[in-house]
Amino acid sequence: MQDDRLQNYKKYLELKGYQKSSIRGLLKRAEFYEDKTSGLSLSLKPSTLQQYYYQKKVYVRYLQDVEKEVYYLPEEHHKKETTTIDILTLEEVEELIKNCKDLREQVVLVCLYSLGLRISEVSNIELQDIDPKEKLLLIRKSKTKKQRQVPISKSSLTLLQNYIEKERPDTGVKLLQGLQGDLSTDGVYQIVKRLIKRTHINKRIYPHLLRHSIASHLLTRGMEVEQISKFLGHTSLESTQRYTHLEVSSNNQENERI
Repeated sequence: MQDDRLQNYKKYLELKGYQKSSIRGLLKRAEFYEDKTSGLSLSLKPSTLQQYYYQKKVYVRYLQDVEKEVYYLPEEHHKKETTTIDILTLEEVEELIKNCKDLREQVVLVCLYSLGLRISEVSNIELQDIDPKEKLLLIRKSKTKKQRQVPISKSSLTLLQNYIEKERPDTGVKLLQGLQGDLSTDGVYQIVKRLIKRTHINKRIYPHLLRHSIASHLLTRGMEVEQISKFLGHTSLESTQRYTHLEVSSNNQENERI
């Protein structure tokens, strides 16, 4: 009975559009909830407890909406610790660019850094979403469930067009293609991992760090927080401020990056 319920819950999460990595955590938390072992998390740090509470809340919502079972879930709030994120410098971004072995890797960097996209947004870009005339990219699927248009610089557009014309296989609907067709979110992540291994950057680099980095770099160049918020597709300025207060360097380079 429990296994059937969890399988149904997994299908529910997939239909809701959750990423595979998120589904794994949500299912694990649902198992804890069913086994009445949620108290095992009490020794964890506040930020993790808050995440676990969110996962439990998603499962309870499923039980109420789909299984039609009534549960009372008391609110839990665990203050998150403020952590300092060591963003990339412009020189480190340049090093990543120089270590790209093909156009596809460069396109991944363009999407994550220059366009400030989430990794899930990168994997969901379709060819029809690129408007070369207006130099805009339409983001159809995002974390906030809202569509937005992202401006594409001249150099970034040239790179995208070169990849499409010279290197991209003539298959699939997604911009990024792998050996077996449309590249998944995990496929994009693996490209970033391989690229990082070729550099000498002594920082923990992950796809979302590139998004943090461009936000902070744009602030340094004088862009208003409101504009950065719109560019990133945030629903609140508070989210943007968490990105941009992390580092404000004195570097005033204005040359157009990829």
